[in-house]
Amino acid sequence: MELPDFDQLVEMAQHRPQELEALRTALVEEVIASARGDRQRKLRGLQFQIDMARRKSKSPLGACIRISELMYESLAELRECLNDPWHSRPSEQIGDFMAPVVSLQLAREKRNLAGCVQA
Repeated sequence: MELPDFDQLVEMAQHRPQELEALRTALVEEVIASARGDRQRKLRGLQFQIDMARRKSKSPLGACIRISELMYESLAELRECLNDPWHSRPSEQIGDFMAPVVSLQLAREKRNLAGCVQA
């Protein structure tokens, strides 16, 4: 689906807002449908948050400000993850990346003890 030029969008906003909303919905759905399957669920959740912010706002400007705040919050989380990846992860997720550390000294001692017992 192709986006109409700016003048057409202005005309739609002034005289046919339902048609503009239908266009917006169709374009959003097209973008979500074009995403990989595993990303579609996240995108639908994000769109739900955006739709709720728009619905709860008393004015279009209020909706714009709230959606902008959501974007900045998300950007701050991304920045935190990039700058300090170990602190930004919950401790149970960090465990997924950690391997047990084996003391070589203890391993040698156990091997030596096992050798003594067998002999």
